[in-house]
Amino acid sequence: MTSATREKPGFGQAVFVHAGWRCASTYVWSRFRLLPATTCYYEPFSERLAHISPKRLERDTAQGWDSRHPPLASPYRAEYRPLLRRVLRGVPGYCESFAVERYFAHDGARREAAYVQRLIAHARRRDSIPVLGFSRSLTRAAALKAQLGGYHIVLRRNAPQQWLSCRSYRLAGALPYFELCHFLILALAPADSPAGQLAASLGVPRLPRWVRGFNRQLEAVRAALGPWSEERSYQAFIGVYLLSQAAAAPAADLLLDVNRLAQSAPYRAGVSARILSATGLAVDFSDARTPRHEGERVDVDFEAVEQDVRRRLIACGVALKPLGAGRPATADVQ
Repeated sequence: MTSATREKPGFGQAVFVHAGWRCASTYVWSRFRLLPATTCYYEPFSERLAHISPKRLERDTAQGWDSRHPPLASPYRAEYRPLLRRVLRGVPGYCESFAVERYFAHDGARREAAYVQRLIAHARRRDSIPVLGFSRSLTRAAALKAQLGGYHIVLRRNAPQQWLSCRSYRLAGALPYFELCHFLILALAPADSPAGQLAASLGVPRLPRWVRGFNRQLEAVRAALGPWSEERSYQAFIGVYLLSQAAAAPAADLLLDVNRLAQSAPYRAGVSARILSATGLAVDFSDARTPRHEGERVDVDFEAVEQDVRRRLIACGVALKPLGAGRPATADVQ
């Protein structure tokens, strides 16, 4: 860590990037990774970390699948390599339930915070600034901030565009992982929580408690759902989206609209200036791009579905603005 990062309070603190899937979080994380003063952990709650080994780590690259991610100089999870053990697989302290089973954890995410603290401590031992790029943490952002401090960036993307990106993998014949994960989050949510109540109202099947392990749970919810309509998929997505953003926004030191990041040079400059002022890190977003899914025929009335899901969540006690009272799919830097 350079002396410049110690010059004022806040400089050198851990940086948390919170986002959903297909929300440009890999791009934002990768810009921090270019800075020599940082140690950047990729998706610390990913289920892949439960069984990762040095060989698997080396194979898991942006070029190894249709990631649509920026080119990366090293594997996604290279920063975890020093933490891996010779015999046992997995990152010490990580539990597979962190991925989605505990997405709506009722206990203040204490187990997650203890694990993340180990990652932060490892970066500190390397005299570097820890940066954690999440895609499964939005509902736990406030709990992590309360226990670990740090500078928290919450990413938002236009909701229909984000869902269309998730959906595109199914259309390409790949496992509909991203769509299934939104269904799975609802299927595993506590029954008495707003997410659990929403799942019941949408007819999302609950999984038996004996179905354990991420892969088994994903296959179980896929089998229970059967073929789904585009509208049902968007219902599940927008439900998780709204709950996640409502939970994360109060913890945000910076709300970052990735659509504007790609479209506006002044906005990019403003975001970089905010981060530099708060953390001492000079992050360059000049090459930001957020591809749009244009001209696709989708049998979904996005506004009507969102309005319906908002009403259901408000009825469950979730504090949401009525559609039209704000811009639910985007957010200015605040």
